[in-house]
Amino acid sequence: MEPLIIGASEERPGINLDPQSNKFMIFGKSFPEEAKKFYEPIMLWLEEYAKKPNKETNFEIRLDYYNSATSTILLEIIHLLNSIFKKGHKVKILWHYLELDDDMLDAGKEYSEMVDIPFEFIPFEDF
Repeated sequence: MEPLIIGASEERPGINLDPQSNKFMIFGKSFPEEAKKFYEPIMLWLEEYAKKPNKETNFEIRLDYYNSATSTILLEIIHLLNSIFKKGHKVKILWHYLELDDDMLDAGKEYSEMVDIPFEFIPFEDF
């Protein structure tokens, strides 16, 4: 399966979905004007990946900020990853958050309570 790599912009996150190198990451800011349209190829890629996933998938979410439309899509992504986990594959979500951003930490914890996938919460400092 070919990797899906999309560069970050001021409004859109960077996407790196590469099963060969086992890197799965969404990073940056996410408040695209048309979130569903932006995330559609990402969801299609992940649905295809879910048919034949790696034995282990560590999915990194490193968002500084995201809007409510992105929040809904993140939940869809997490549920899709949960379906892979329920099929017996190792899946973990690495939720990165700015050390002083309690809201982002709380959001990750809320997502983690909705699924069976283990979450690892990783604080980072603003530079």
